[in-house]
Amino acid sequence: MKTDYSILRQSQLVTGRGSISFLSTLGKKRAAIFYDGRIVDDAIKQKLSILLKKGGCESRFVADIRNEPFFSDILDATSGVREFEPDLFVALGGGSVMDTAKAVWLFYEHPDLPFEDAFKPFQIPETTGKAVIAAIPTTSGTGSETTCCAVFVNQDTMQKQLILGFPIMPAYAILDPDFTDTLPDTIAAHTGMDALSHAIEAALCTVSSPVIKTLSLSAVLDLLDSLPDSVHAPAGSETRKKAREACHYSAALAGVAINNSSAGLVHALDQPGPYFNLPHGLVCGLLLPYTTAFHSPHPIYTTLGRRLGCRGNSKDICNGLVDFLWDFNTRVGIVHSFRELHIDEAIFMDKINDFISGIDNSMAAILSPRKPTSEEARQILINAYYGNRPFVK
Repeated sequence: MKTDYSILRQSQLVTGRGSISFLSTLGKKRAAIFYDGRIVDDAIKQKLSILLKKGGCESRFVADIRNEPFFSDILDATSGVREFEPDLFVALGGGSVMDTAKAVWLFYEHPDLPFEDAFKPFQIPETTGKAVIAAIPTTSGTGSETTCCAVFVNQDTMQKQLILGFPIMPAYAILDPDFTDTLPDTIAAHTGMDALSHAIEAALCTVSSPVIKTLSLSAVLDLLDSLPDSVHAPAGSETRKKAREACHYSAALAGVAINNSSAGLVHALDQPGPYFNLPHGLVCGLLLPYTTAFHSPHPIYTTLGRRLGCRGNSKDICNGLVDFLWDFNTRVGIVHSFRELHIDEAIFMDKINDFISGIDNSMAAILSPRKPTSEEARQILINAYYGNRPFVK
């Protein structure tokens, strides 16, 4: 039902270095911990267990998620969680870890829910109150710690599918920048571009409220300001630590923004990512100048371009923004084409119809300012394959 008002839905945000200690205050009895074993070593496991025990909470590490999750990852983790009967789900890792925790939480709370029903947008059942989710991101990009979305790959088709519904939004998003200090530069760049695309697309979304547009543009400017230092400043330097912290908070706010609007055309066209096993944020950054040109001129782009120093009429400013994003990609190490990633041309062109097959039903495309036709979507991906520099027509 359409209303004349909007509600800001968000997780409770807990911020600051060392904020993981907040877990000891929750008063829970049993915590099921989802993690990425490449990041969460034995020392971090011990620290986390001690924190939870201090609060009277038993803990168990139930799932080590190291890659973009498949349907099978949900099923594999669910049975062990049910046996443990937790009242707290802790997700410590990147988006894949948090998304898996959300999905397992859903089937833990609703064991009789048919698997296919979980993928009906905004039709999942409300919480029973059996457990809550505390998400602790170790990367600064997906925003999963603040969103009602969980992304999975169907291992049979290699297509992405989403669980969407506010019940899976974590109750707590603990933003502890200590976990980002040792991120490899490449991962900092890729996840930062995912966050940047979230923030820009949320501002552009046709259902965004004025509050979300303001929040989004603030996150955009902070990310554009801080991401280069997050990627390139010397390891251990105060400049790098401050930049990593700023990116961490901005990524979460970008997550809040898309949680109250929608992602956009970059995310509607990101299917080459899972098919060719490319990092999601890399694909987002690569596509962003192309989709920006497609939607230009647009008032949001004009506002953003002016704040970045672009001048002229609306078309000139939007062209300046497209050029800025193109050059920004170069600054943070994002390539301009799929060909530069050594993706086989014949295979890419053969699969392009599959990549755009869901565009007509994609909410990310539908809620964009202009939904591309199949031919327009195909042309965007062709240009992105060859690196044909985009411009506003």
